[in-house]
Amino acid sequence: MNAKAKLFVAVLCGGLAQAGCDGRQSKPTGPPARAVEEQIRAKWGKSFDELPTVELQVVSPHNENILNEFEGAFSLHHAVEHGKKVDIEWRDVGGGSTAILRYLRNVYSRSKSAGIDVIWGGGDIFRKLADEGILQRMKLADDVLANIPAQLGGMDLYDPNHRWCGAAVSGFGFLYNLPLLKRAKISPPKQWEDLARPECFRLICLADPSQSGSAAAAYEMIVQSAPTWPQGWAKLLSILGNARKFMDSSSGAADAPGLGEAPIAACIDFYGIVRVAGAPDVLYYVSPKGQTAFNPDPIAIPRNPPNPALAQRFVDFILSRRGQALLCLKVGEADGPVRTPLGRQPIRRDVYEAYAGKILPRVMNPYEAGAAMKLDADLWNARSGVLRPLVRAAAIENLRSLQAARAKLIQSRFEPKRLAEFNRLPANVDTPEKIRQLAGTLRDPTRAEKITTDWQRFFRNKYKRVAE
Repeated sequence: MNAKAKLFVAVLCGGLAQAGCDGRQSKPTGPPARAVEEQIRAKWGKSFDELPTVELQVVSPHNENILNEFEGAFSLHHAVEHGKKVDIEWRDVGGGSTAILRYLRNVYSRSKSAGIDVIWGGGDIFRKLADEGILQRMKLADDVLANIPAQLGGMDLYDPNHRWCGAAVSGFGFLYNLPLLKRAKISPPKQWEDLARPECFRLICLADPSQSGSAAAAYEMIVQSAPTWPQGWAKLLSILGNARKFMDSSSGAADAPGLGEAPIAACIDFYGIVRVAGAPDVLYYVSPKGQTAFNPDPIAIPRNPPNPALAQRFVDFILSRRGQALLCLKVGEADGPVRTPLGRQPIRRDVYEAYAGKILPRVMNPYEAGAAMKLDADLWNARSGVLRPLVRAAAIENLRSLQAARAKLIQSRFEPKRLAEFNRLPANVDTPEKIRQLAGTLRDPTRAEKITTDWQRFFRNKYKRVAE
């Protein structure tokens, strides 16, 4: 975008904010916006409102604040560059990333097109969508490829065949309520293992990994922060045993410290950052340095979109420096959001330097030395289909039994035999090799149901023995 276009977007966004609207095709008001109207007329012979409108179909699990800010910014950008406003229809498919994956699989199994132009957000589902032929190749601009490395900490940041590209990176950590911790006489956590301390028993709010992709990613990072799979599972199980409750979403878990429901919650970074911005003297967010892998949250164009040219323009905008800045800047900054801070981490390296001093506090630069842990991406992919149901069987379906066993373990001062029994894994997942073998079996719903039922029985009986 040239300097004149950048000026247009900044001024018109300001006009929209003064008008108190939400950025969705509203007429700008005020002296700055009137000046912009003259520029539009000079270039296109029409006012902003008189420009024709084109429609873009997008499916996204992102929250309303992100959707509203980007719809307004992209429509203005498109009006400047192409003389047309954009009306985005945010398609609701009934849930988050898991629901999106299920919906697209179902539609493409019987049709050549889903009637969707862009899929934006949803974490690791994009690898599955690409492997199943649901995504088509995109054009990634030279400046995009120059500022997004192929990998970070062992994780691919874009598909080698350009069928998806990270649009942001997501780190994981924990949010805590400092006054509540002080009242409980507990020091603030700094590393994942701090959440496994006995004094944190029944003080942590967590999310169900079968419902939340970000929770599943956080649990995988906890496991990989230990040297071996059994040690990683033991660390994770100790944290799960300290849970007060499990929520259906990572967002719901992140609400708990602010609502006083639990002093600590594990959550994705931008949930924590946004909540800290609303209560900076009460809430604190930590991405454990060296124990956090930064996972790409991608954008992609599905096969046979209704408007392929417009879909590519939207992708270009999201991956541009201007679009990336919108993710992380404070409200009121040039190129920043109009109404609400978004608190997400840009995937482009150049944004952190170009906007230094203007970025929201707690937005970590993932490219700083030592910030990201080295992750085994192959192991993550192989284990993802196993860890989710395993955690559900061990903790969510057996929460009361788990809490009783954990309480007895703490009371016994972690008696070695009792601790060994508590940490014992089912025989079919006690090594990484067995997990790889089992991953394919769990794709069969009938066999998966039997396996998970056996796991639930295994953990229930084991916890009973530990508690007794």
